[in-house]
Amino acid sequence: IIGASALAMFSCDTKNYTEEDRVEVTTNLENYVDSVETAIQMIPVHNWSVIDERYDSLDSRAEKVYNDLKVEDDNLDMIEERYETAVENGKAEAENFERTANMHMENVETWWDKTAADIEKGTKSTAEDIETATQESMDWLEKNYDKLSDDSKKKYEEITIRLNKD
Repeated sequence: IIGASALAMFSCDTKNYTEEDRVEVTTNLENYVDSVETAIQMIPVHNWSVIDERYDSLDSRAEKVYNDLKVEDDNLDMIEERYETAVENGKAEAENFERTANMHMENVETWWDKTAADIEKGTKSTAEDIETATQESMDWLEKNYDKLSDDSKKKYEEITIRLNKD
C-alpha cells in the first residue's frame, strides 16, 4: 500500500513535456517570427489576423510547455518582442506602400482623364506622349505590380491596355 501511494504521488508529479519539447516549441516560434520578418520585407500587404492567429497558437503551446517544465520564459518574451516589432514595422510599411501606390495611381489616372478627353476630340495619345512624372508613376506601378491591391492592378491594366490600343 505504501509503495502504491508513493508511486501514485510520483506519477502525479511527473511533467507532460520534456526539454526536447521546450526546444522544439521555442524553435518553432522563432522560425515563425523569422518567416514573418522575411515576408514583411518581400511583400508589404498581409492578412494580419491570420498571421496573429498562427503566432498566438505557437506562443500558447510554448507557454504551456514552459509552464509545465517550470522554466523561465525570458526566451518567449524576447521572441514576442521581436514579433510585435516586426508586425508594427510591417503595418507601417504596408501603409506607406499603399499611400505610395495610391499617389502613383492617382497621378496616372489624372493624366489619363485629361488625355482621354483629347482622344475623344480625335487627338491620338500614345505611350510616347506620357509626361515624365506620369511615366515615373507608370514605371513604379509596373515594377510593384505583384504587390498592388487587386483594385490598383485592375486600374493599371485598364489604362495600359487602352493606352497601348490607342
